[in-house]
Amino acid sequence: MKAIIRTLAALLTLLIIVVGLSIACTWRLQQDTKLQAKASSAALVQLHARDQNLRLASNVAQEFALLLCTGIYAFGLCLRRLTIRESEWKKGFQNALETERSAAERRIEDRTHELRQEVEERRRAEELNRGQKQVLEMLATPGELTTEDILQHLADTVAGQGEGWRCAIHLADRGGRTLRLAANSVVNDAIKSYFESAGIEFQDAPELQACLGGQPRIVAQLADVRRSWSELMAANGIFSACSIPFRANQSSKVAGTLTVYSSNPDKVTPREQELVETAARMAAMVVEHRRIHTELVRNAYQDALTGLPNRRAGEVAIEEAIRQASKTNQSVAVLWIDINRFKRINDQYGHNAGDVILRSVSERLRRFPTGNGSVARMGEDEFLVLALGPADALDPIEICRRLGAVIAKPIHAGASLISVSASIGVCMYPQDGETVDLLERNADFAMYRAKATGAGFCAFSLAMSEEANETLQIEEALASAIEENHLHLVYQPLYSQGGELTGFEALLRFHHPRLGNISPARFIPIAEETRLIVPIGNWVLREACRQLQAWHNAGHRRVHMAVNISALQFARDDFADTVAKIFSECNLAPEHLVLELTESVVMDDYDSVVRQMTLLKQCGVRIAMDDFGTGYSSLSYIHRIPIDVLKIDRSFIERLADPEGTRPIVEAVIAMARHLGLQVVAEGVETTEQQKILQQAGCHSFQGYLFAKPLSPEDAENCLSASRNTPFAKPQKSAPANNLAVA
Repeated sequence: MKAIIRTLAALLTLLIIVVGLSIACTWRLQQDTKLQAKASSAALVQLHARDQNLRLASNVAQEFALLLCTGIYAFGLCLRRLTIRESEWKKGFQNALETERSAAERRIEDRTHELRQEVEERRRAEELNRGQKQVLEMLATPGELTTEDILQHLADTVAGQGEGWRCAIHLADRGGRTLRLAANSVVNDAIKSYFESAGIEFQDAPELQACLGGQPRIVAQLADVRRSWSELMAANGIFSACSIPFRANQSSKVAGTLTVYSSNPDKVTPREQELVETAARMAAMVVEHRRIHTELVRNAYQDALTGLPNRRAGEVAIEEAIRQASKTNQSVAVLWIDINRFKRINDQYGHNAGDVILRSVSERLRRFPTGNGSVARMGEDEFLVLALGPADALDPIEICRRLGAVIAKPIHAGASLISVSASIGVCMYPQDGETVDLLERNADFAMYRAKATGAGFCAFSLAMSEEANETLQIEEALASAIEENHLHLVYQPLYSQGGELTGFEALLRFHHPRLGNISPARFIPIAEETRLIVPIGNWVLREACRQLQAWHNAGHRRVHMAVNISALQFARDDFADTVAKIFSECNLAPEHLVLELTESVVMDDYDSVVRQMTLLKQCGVRIAMDDFGTGYSSLSYIHRIPIDVLKIDRSFIERLADPEGTRPIVEAVIAMARHLGLQVVAEGVETTEQQKILQQAGCHSFQGYLFAKPLSPEDAENCLSASRNTPFAKPQKSAPANNLAVA
């Protein structure tokens, strides 16, 4: 455009110049005409020639000016056409630009709407995620929150996801045929009433339809349903519904439904339905988590066999009883019950019968009137009963008597009618203790006293408290006795009929710097109860084997060593491996070891004990049955038990020489053992008359104060040296007498 304007300006300038030249020529001719009147002929000729040139120049200028005007006119026409075309192009461009601008604005508006939707969806997602996180925190936080509490939080979270949303969560009852309202967002009374009856009265309600069909139920227009419930919802501004069923634990059965009602009459969008389905999955997780939690709590606090609270729950019950009694100034009777000889019932009638006994006793205890008290199973055959009441009205002895009478009624177990009895110990809060541990321990202590005396029941007393404190001190001392070298062994010799020293029995002694010498009869039961007898027994076995091998290495006669083994120690699956390991450590030949088991240990679990004996016999170890005749009657099993030695208990030897004493029994036992090929050892021989009778009956070996008391390792070695040449050799000095062996 600028080039056209410059060209037009140049043409106009040229036209002005030409016109000016033409005017100048015309003016000059006019002047020459005036001069011709005055000029001479010669000048006239000259003027005439100049006029001709001027006219020619003027004509040329005029023609050229005309030509320029024509060109300028033509150029103007072209310029006008170009201007019109440019105007039309500009207008078209502006129209196109306007169209593009409008399209861009529409795209911006659409994108803005999309961004707003994305922001809203993100907000919903964040709120839902936040709500889900809070639900998870509620599930993970221990406390009193119920399933309904957590579902209520979820319902409120879902209702906040959409404008005009209402949320209801129902749980299935009666196999999914009815629904129970578990939670709902804030609604008026009319809608709340519908929520409560939707899964019961209205069979075509979205909740129940979704539950029965197992598929989402969506109603875009509730008004079109034309039911009383839909009209009720429409009257309260609710026009659409989306109900999603959910399942728990991968089950095919519907556990419940999550329903969203909306004031928006349009059908829910796929995104909204996806959001509701996500919330339904969260509801399923809540229901399943609480089911598992309830089951775990039940398993943690309930005994599976009897249905009673277990030991853990029993301790909680004691704590709660203490709290309640302290507020009301009452007393609590804590009764510890143990079924007598329950293991024998299992062995004689079978474990199924034992289970029947436990369930029957549990049911009797459950029905026993205890006021606000409780009952719990505290162990295999041990039970706890709590009774609350005023101190002057709570008679613990009478409670024990009535409980014992209730338990003692015969019980039918299959074809058998089994009589049972119980040992009951009782202590009182606050007189006998103010803590759970102390009350439990004192009641248990009284129960053991009742079992030991055979009285049936026993009330805890101050004297027992002192004994219990002493027991606790001994228990604490035993825990570190091995490391602090408070345990040591003494050795009682065994002699043959001819007086040859054939071996020793290792006996455990416990000397504590503060408590002094503690009798095995006192500390062995405590060690067994606390299961410390296992490491202590292994120490005894290792120390006895080490001492015997030391004597062998010193060149003394190769005698055997007898070691008492406890029931808990012998019952371990790795006991045979432990014995073999000790042999290897001490470099001792297995045939020099005799393991002594009491008759009750053998008969308590006959099959497993025999298997363990067989393993030990295969290793070359000899086995003796200790205290024969004082436990269960094992005469029907004695020929099948893989033992080598039978030890007659000292209680039979004591009355051996009495006119109506035990001589026939002892002679019969020796004769029986001889026919079975067993060695017989008589324990507790203290008189020559007893020795003479035993020799006449054919007893193989003797052990007792008549020959030697338990000896220190040095005295035992001296006795071993003297036995080379002296029958029934004795050391010059004996250790302090204490003839109680480790059990």
